[in-house]
Amino acid sequence: MHDRSEDVAPGRRQLLNAGMRLFAERGFAAVGLREIAATAGVSLGLVRTHFGSKEGLRAAIDAHVLGEIKTLYATVLDHSGTEALQRAVEDAVEWITRDRHALMYARMALMERTPGSQVLFDQMLGIMRQFVEVNAKRGLLQPGVDHEWAALYMLFDFIGPAVIEPFAKSAFGRSMYSHSMIAKRNAFMVRAFTRGFLKGEQ
Repeated sequence: MHDRSEDVAPGRRQLLNAGMRLFAERGFAAVGLREIAATAGVSLGLVRTHFGSKEGLRAAIDAHVLGEIKTLYATVLDHSGTEALQRAVEDAVEWITRDRHALMYARMALMERTPGSQVLFDQMLGIMRQFVEVNAKRGLLQPGVDHEWAALYMLFDFIGPAVIEPFAKSAFGRSMYSHSMIAKRNAFMVRAFTRGFLKGEQ
């Protein structure tokens, strides 16, 4: 079980936040421990005291981000069907408002293809699989739905806006996480999940 006393250890939280933001912006390889320590306003030695190495810091950030995502979907699993989907988007927006760098870190981590990013992907997919199976047990999936692809589609929907976000201002004139974009995404997501949007062959 996570020892919460670690979170208040001198400099630890600042290092996690600085590392998460810098890795999210430029990637793991491009950022050094000295820069992370300077951004956090702590000594370089404190990085090694808390995390041992840059890889140790990254593992701690991975654990933090996964914990946030698991908490997000734990509340969603208390709801059902389209209500749960809407709740997932609303909770995600609240999370992004509070901890935007965590989502941007997840985006960058998945793009980098390292052992750490593979673990992150596997666990995120596991959360989506759990969501699909819970709704299947509640009788809320349409007949013939491929459970694995339903989970993958949900993962695409979760991480997709974060991938697009760096281009959103130029393409759409606003953030993917603005209230207007979220409202449109929410409405379309419910339609796509429940009815689709293309007509079948006549």
